[in-house]
Amino acid sequence: MAGRRRRRERRGRHAQTDRPSPHPAGERAGAKAESRRRESLEVRHARLRRIRTIIGAVGFVPLVGSLLCNFGVEPFCVIPREIYLGIWAALFGTFLGLTVRMWRERRAAGRGAVPR
Repeated sequence: MAGRRRRRERRGRHAQTDRPSPHPAGERAGAKAESRRRESLEVRHARLRRIRTIIGAVGFVPLVGSLLCNFGVEPFCVIPREIYLGIWAALFGTFLGLTVRMWRERRAAGRGAVPR
């Protein structure tokens, strides 16, 4: 079977160069890369949105705890109000940080830059 040639070898070189591809190879690769990048961005945003929602909901716990202490609910007064507000500030800062990160990544993707 050493004398047999494959089909692409029998066709010859002119068959490969006669008809141009409807989509140049670079264009297809670019479209695929863009599609993958966009899909990756959507996955990251969905994860960040979920984390941001949870942190936003948990952020109300120390805020409500500090306010309940003002209204005379004794179990909440065991922890000083400054601790409650410090925890709330940390959670709120995290919430804002995630929001800004999502905003910057969305803008970078719109410009075509690769997000870090």
